[in-house]
Amino acid sequence: MLACLRDVTVAGGTAALVDADGAFDPASAARAGVVLSRLLWVRCGGRRDAALAATDLLARCPGFALVILDAGETPPRVSLGAAFRLRQAARRARVAVLLVGRRRVAGAGATLALRTRRDALAWTGSRRAPTRLAGMSTRVHVLRNQGAIWDPSLLAATSNE
Repeated sequence: MLACLRDVTVAGGTAALVDADGAFDPASAARAGVVLSRLLWVRCGGRRDAALAATDLLARCPGFALVILDAGETPPRVSLGAAFRLRQAARRARVAVLLVGRRRVAGAGATLALRTRRDALAWTGSRRAPTRLAGMSTRVHVLRNQGAIWDPSLLAATSNE
């Protein structure tokens, strides 16, 4: 998620992050290279209905290159009709909408659905007492692709942030 925000904001685009659970850390995002002045951060205080409504509204607003809903640990239930309306709004506005959650959020309404699996963690410090997470290796599986144009090589296999 941070890599997507970084890429869009560094390229001069404007991104919006709808944070359902308050998990976003601006300091970590800045260290990862996100240009915070090009990011709209919407905090929803755990209200999933508000998070989904905000995502829908932002997907219809001109000027955003990317809108991300970080749905947190318990993603909202999105009806099939709402998912298709969101997809159509994103197409009309020419904005990429990314829904991130522990389970699929948009179901059959998604253009592209990916599942990630952590393969390995890299720690710094002594072998007996690792002190800091230095990186993570992740595997990505395509669950659904309904005409999305994407390059799997853009997904970094290892993140060291």
